[in-house]
Amino acid sequence: MLRLSWMISVGISLMGVLLIEHFFTMKANEAGTANGNLGAVGLALVLPFIVLSLFITFRYFTELSWQTKDKILRNCLLLGGFALAAALFYYALEYRKDVYSALGGTTAEKGSIIYGYPMLNEYTNKIFINFYTFAFIHTISAVAGGIFGVTKPQKQTAAAEENEMDGL
Repeated sequence: MLRLSWMISVGISLMGVLLIEHFFTMKANEAGTANGNLGAVGLALVLPFIVLSLFITFRYFTELSWQTKDKILRNCLLLGGFALAAALFYYALEYRKDVYSALGGTTAEKGSIIYGYPMLNEYTNKIFINFYTFAFIHTISAVAGGIFGVTKPQKQTAAAEENEMDGL
């Protein structure tokens, strides 16, 4: 049941992130809006789902690490999680560079389309809210859950403890 709730929460929050990236970010050649950043509205609606999804991801991978008895496999999966996080971080930085180059520079550069805008604006929503950052924060949550599962042993129930005592 935990796996199903994890998959549903990740799916809902991913759809929300992709909708914000697609519908609430303006292209560089579009006219700006005088009404502010509409992406903030979308983010306010999706943020609770993202936080819930991160919590369920942490919990799912904690339970998964408790169920994995092979220590070598568990350590290899943790190393793979770190490698995936590093790759996603690299791709997020490259995506950020591509967006800024399409806009002619950052908010601090005078020749750019977004000069003088705040860091999070209708042109740069997709820098902060995109698939790469979504996958990166979920990978970090999964690795943290795996590490927590490795370092903190699972609490046994009272019935399991009684059975162990009876066996002695």
